[in-house]
Amino acid sequence: MNPIRLMAKMTAKGLLIDGSGFGGGSVVITQHDVAGAMGMGKLPAEAVLVGRAKFSDDNQAQLSLAGWVQTEFRRVCMRNGWKADYCEGLATLCVFELVYPMRCSHCMGRGKTWQQEPEQADDGSLLRMADRWLVCKPCKGTGQSVLTVRNRAAIAKISKSRFSETWAARADDMMKTLYTLEDMVA
Repeated sequence: MNPIRLMAKMTAKGLLIDGSGFGGGSVVITQHDVAGAMGMGKLPAEAVLVGRAKFSDDNQAQLSLAGWVQTEFRRVCMRNGWKADYCEGLATLCVFELVYPMRCSHCMGRGKTWQQEPEQADDGSLLRMADRWLVCKPCKGTGQSVLTVRNRAAIAKISKSRFSETWAARADDMMKTLYTLEDMVA
């Protein structure tokens, strides 16, 4: 089974794993069970924060993860001689993008769209209309869309021009680190 789907089933955000359906049955595995299971995996502390923040809907872990990301941004800024004025906003942006990925509005997060395409004979005449699942072009089959530069800048509390010129690439580098931690959890 896909580890992301298994994590989703094990959390309060996901389906009930005991198979009792949605009719008021109790959740067998809690957020604390998920956090305990991640603790048994000998993961780095920041990876456990990523897992708890993303898969267990743990608000305290989201705040702690934002603090860790902010500290990492400050270290990078000090190492490279950059201004550290925007570290808090960038940390908020990165945690938001990690925990709440946006669904593609075109395919509703499926990554595929159901479309009818005409099938033609060799002579160019129309044979029939064929129904097919096609890869969603706007999201390239991922099922997720990205925030616009304007929205990312607004979340980070930076002007759009400054964000796109300087800080977008730095935020993307931090997102790569967070995605690596997410893969460790999975």
